[in-house]
Parts: sequence; structure tokens; C-alpha cells
Amino acid sequence: MRFFRRLAVLFAAAAFCLPPAAAREAPPPGTAVPPMWRLADADSEIWLLGTFHILPKELDWRSPPVAAAFDAAETVWFEAEVDTPAARQKTVQVVMTQGFNPPGETLSAMLAPEDARRLAEVARELGLPLSAIDPMRPWQAFLTLSVQFIVNQGFDPGSGVETKLLAEARAAGRELRFFETVEEQLALFTSLDPETEKKLLVVTLREWDKQQEQFDALFEAWRTGDAESIDQLMNETLRAEAPKVYDALIVRRNEAWTEEIAHVMAGSGRALVAVGAAHLAGDRSLPALLREKGFAVERYGLETAEQADVRN
Repeated sequence: MRFFRRLAVLFAAAAFCLPPAAAREAPPPGTAVPPMWRLADADSEIWLLGTFHILPKELDWRSPPVAAAFDAAETVWFEAEVDTPAARQKTVQVVMTQGFNPPGETLSAMLAPEDARRLAEVARELGLPLSAIDPMRPWQAFLTLSVQFIVNQGFDPGSGVETKLLAEARAAGRELRFFETVEEQLALFTSLDPETEKKLLVVTLREWDKQQEQFDALFEAWRTGDAESIDQLMNETLRAEAPKVYDALIVRRNEAWTEEIAHVMAGSGRALVAVGAAHLAGDRSLPALLREKGFAVERYGLETAEQADVRN
């Protein structure tokens, strides 16, 4: 379920800069070594941290490199400020006003008979009443089904890297910066053209049987810091099958964020940038775009299983 993995977990350096896969051993179960990069000049230092938005509660993702970067950073950047009452209120407002069809219009009626049948099966499998899904617009149904699947795997929306790191940064008195607003993030879905919006849901339903294997592969790639696999699993098919979506969700945002990071580098100080791992993977990733601007961006903090074992 490739669209599901790319977008629901929504929200790496290019493959040539990665060490051989055999040189990187997996950390022990229950730990993670998230992919990271570093760029610096005479008076500035920035770490890029690839995050996973929903994680098991017990997972220890605070590797020594993550901890060192957080401790050193004076400023922490996130995709958006999503943890405030105002942000939650805005999310509810958008979902209620733009996430549902007009009265009398159902999702099932929009779909081909086989896809409508599959929608009912998937909802039942997830423990969701079809009556709750059917009034939704395709984008909202897509997110609801996708997130519910992840939650059913034992993952906790409150345990994602950004959620925890944002709370820690607030408590530590760090300066907080955000690339986007909640409205801008939601607009990535609400502004999709009808054909693309419907395609997100239909492809998800048709590939549902592949979800477990593919989600497990994605999580393992992130857990082990395997940027090449993250790109293959999250971006490759999206680039081929839905280039407009890839451009909107990844490329254009990366280009805007690159300008912000370059501006930070023009000043002084240390910053940690925590964004979804898809934004650090591939030839239009943040590391790649920053290299195009002349910055030396290097992988940071790769850790072997033995080192992780000592840590635990």
C-alpha cells in the first residue's frame, strides 16, 4: 500500500552518499537510530532528523546522536505547530467543513462497485462502522483508514518523534520554529483535484492486502536509518504513479524549507530540524537540495547494533 505509507505516515540523502547496507547493522529490537544529517560552517551548525509520525510507546528512538543534537541546539524546527489548542481547533474545523460530502452524497456511490465493496471490507477489518466512513470525502477516508491501521498495529499517535520532541523542546525552553501552519498542511489534501483525491483512496483500497508487509518494511527502514530504502519505499512509486502529489507533498515543500535552512545558515547558532523522513530521502530531498546550494551535508550519527546494545 504505497500511497498509504507515503502520505499517512506523512506527513535522505541521495543513494550515492549512503554507506553500503552491509556496513550498517540493525539496532536491537525496541530501539531506533533515525536517519540524520549535519551541515555546518564557521558559526552555524544544523542537524536534520528524519522522523516517524506515529510510533510504539515503548520504542527508544533517542539515540546518542539525536540526544547530542537536541542538547546542542538552540532552536528546534518542526513541520508545523500541531500541539496547541488553536491548532487542534483549526484541524477540527477543516475536517468538519472540508472533510465530508454534501448531505445525501456517499463515498460508496463515488466508487466502482468493487472498490465500494472493498471499502466496506476494510472498514470492518479495522473495526470502523461503514456508516462513519461513507459520509467522508476521499481524502478524509484515506487518512482515517490509514491512521487506524497504524494504531491497530500498536502504534500510538502521541508517541511520534515530533510530538515527544516538541514537548521536550518547550520544557527545555528552546526557541521553536515552524516551516508551515496547520492550515497549509491540511491544504495539501483539501486542495487536491477530485481525480487525484479519489485515486489516493482507490489505490489504498486495492493494495490493502499488501499493507502489513510494506508498512513493516518502511518502519524497519526508518528504525535502522536506511535512507535508501526509505526513498524506495516512500517516494519511488509516488514519483512514477502520482508525480503531481509527489511534487506537492515533497518537492515544493522541500524547496521552500531549503530556503529557510539556507537563511539560518547565513546567520549563526545551532539548530535541529525534525521533519518526516520522506523529506530527507531521494534526489529532491533536503540534503540534496542543500548540496545544490553549495552546503556540505554529511550523514550523521550512524550507529551499529553493538553501540546501541552498549547504550541499553
